[in-house]
Amino acid sequence: SKKSNKDDSDSDSDDDGNTQTNTHTDENKPIHPRQLQKSPHYNTLHPYMESFFKSTLHLLTETGKEPRLQKFVLSALSKYIPYFSSFPRSSKPLLKACVKLWSAPLDTSQDYQMVRLQAFLRIRQLAITQPFPFIEECLKTTYLSYAQRSKFGTASNVTTVLPTLTFMGNCIVELYTLDYASAYQHAFVYIRQLALHLRTALMKKTPESVSAVYCWQYVHCLKLWVAVLSAAVGGKGSTASVAHDDDDGEENERNDAKLGGGAGKDDEANLLKSLVYPLTEIILGTVRLIPIARYVPLRLHCVRLLQQLAASTESFIPTTNILLGILDMKEIGMKPLRDGGGGKGGKSKKGGGGGGTIRGLRLPLILKLPKEGTLRTMEQLDGVLKEVFVLLNREVDLYRYSPGFPEFSFQIVQRLRKFNKEISNGRWRAYSKGTIELCEKHSTFATQARSTLVDAPKDVRRLEALKPSNMPSMRDRYDATVAKEKRLEAVTQPVVSSSAKNKGKDGKNEAKKKNETTKKRKTESDDEEDDISLDSDEDDKVFEEDDDSDDEVAKKTKSPAKQSKKKRKVAVVNEADLKNVEALKEEDEVQEGIVWSDSE
Repeated sequence: SKKSNKDDSDSDSDDDGNTQTNTHTDENKPIHPRQLQKSPHYNTLHPYMESFFKSTLHLLTETGKEPRLQKFVLSALSKYIPYFSSFPRSSKPLLKACVKLWSAPLDTSQDYQMVRLQAFLRIRQLAITQPFPFIEECLKTTYLSYAQRSKFGTASNVTTVLPTLTFMGNCIVELYTLDYASAYQHAFVYIRQLALHLRTALMKKTPESVSAVYCWQYVHCLKLWVAVLSAAVGGKGSTASVAHDDDDGEENERNDAKLGGGAGKDDEANLLKSLVYPLTEIILGTVRLIPIARYVPLRLHCVRLLQQLAASTESFIPTTNILLGILDMKEIGMKPLRDGGGGKGGKSKKGGGGGGTIRGLRLPLILKLPKEGTLRTMEQLDGVLKEVFVLLNREVDLYRYSPGFPEFSFQIVQRLRKFNKEISNGRWRAYSKGTIELCEKHSTFATQARSTLVDAPKDVRRLEALKPSNMPSMRDRYDATVAKEKRLEAVTQPVVSSSAKNKGKDGKNEAKKKNETTKKRKTESDDEEDDISLDSDEDDKVFEEDDDSDDEVAKKTKSPAKQSKKKRKVAVVNEADLKNVEALKEEDEVQEGIVWSDSE
């Protein structure tokens, strides 16, 4: 909260007549070290403050798995962060400890999420209140921690790691919009690093170089820089205005600019806008690296990133050729496999005309399709084509107010009409017809609206020259469509009840028990085979049964479990006994006095 100049200039006088600054200072307001050194008690309190900061840092590093204690220490430390400007040796260890808590990979509980939030607030507070070079250290350490953590952001960790990565990405976007000048330096270096990885993969095309690009870590880093540039260029980034109460006016102005005071200037924002073009080329190069059907999900990831950049910067970045290129793949027109082809697809007829509901793939959570039966199952085909038409509709909505939209949509309409003739699936043809109608509707509006323009086509500089004043901007329309798609996805996702979860657990337990019993049976049969092999060498020995008394038989029947543990002996019959046919007619003698039960 901001305070008036009167509150900032208030001072209290002690018994000796010395003036002291007001104790109610802003936590996000930097304190110049010279201001502290002017205090008469500075030399006395300096060692105590240093000892306090070191003890607090030691407590943070030694708390271990105590989220409540960590949250309390971090929240209580907020009032003392501005005073770290006089202790530069303690600032970097504190930043390191906060970044470690902020990016901890193990704990994903609700209590620890508050620890992550408090740790980020302290990192942001350090970036604002400490002298200039320190904000660059904050930007560097946070991005490297995010890049290391993004290795584990796969579809298998959708409920644990991916939400944490989303939170960390939003935090980094907040930090990089504090000071655009410093953000440009780091963004340039790290975007260039992504370009070097892509260049190595394009030149060598070895499995190692390709895997460095076609992985979740590379995709998450692309997403992060797209979000940073979108927030900075789109004007939604937060700026921090910093001021000093020092007497040195010129020095304060320089410090204000370094600490983020000039972060809202257009020339500094244009620095980050200049990185939009190289980042777009990197994403397009990633799409063209291996243009095969297996990496269709990765291509769709890149299309979403390009559309996000186009909407935030209000620039023309077409992705139509990428989406229509998926429709030209030979697997789209082939008959889906009836058995699933190694995937999870269901049965279908020729042409993909399957009835009933199809469990769709969650394409935002995968990078590649299975190696066997790629785009040959009904599940994969329906999920990919549905996502293609969703992105095509989003592309049409982005450029609907451009004067060149009729020419832009001509290629889309022509290819989709050809697609309707080649495909017999009613669902896919309905998707295609809806996109065609949307293109024709916006083309009619653009043709009528551009006829009233005074400027010639070469003189039109604005992309949305036909947009009415009461209609939302390109970025607002994009955000609205993305929010609508997320709501639809949340509604269409199947909800697993608690009873179904319990049944699943019971089924797993039963399967484990069955596996254990089969293993025991196999071991018993192996023991029997060993006994048979041992006894087969002794053909003259025959197993003799003890029929001495009924008491002994009763004892044997009372403990069948103990008998099963012992090794069983198998009777070995001589060939002479097998030739005795009369022995087959003899009846077996049954011992009286024994009651058999089902359990026995």
